[in-house]
Amino acid sequence: MKIRCTHNSIRYRLRKSDIAILQAEKIITESVGFGGGVIFQFSLLIHPSNAELSAQFENQHLQIMLPTTVAEHWIRTNEVGIERYLSLGKDQQLHLLIEKDFPCLDRAEENRADTFWELAPDEPDNC
Repeated sequence: MKIRCTHNSIRYRLRKSDIAILQAEKIITESVGFGGGVIFQFSLLIHPSNAELSAQFENQHLQIMLPTTVAEHWIRTNEVGIERYLSLGKDQQLHLLIEKDFPCLDRAEENRADTFWELAPDEPDNC
């Protein structure tokens, strides 16, 4: 699973193997160590009580939660992405985007078999 963050925007991109884990375990988690015991974790989980895509951040752990019906539809179909804008108040929004991963132009060593190359647009993604 890949993460991309820009101003008030979080995007997760999942490979086929990531989606298989998510489907089987209802959660997938990645982590980044910074030394000194500091670890940033980010997860995507299927949450049966959620009605909409949502996010929370606590204890250096970012969790994005998918409602069960939305997750099941996304996993089973050719739907590429799930998107939501969450109000942060004072005319601010948090943009959440969960996508199936396409092959990258600049990563020749990437395992393209684990990407959704069959759903990719005519031009490969530059990630």
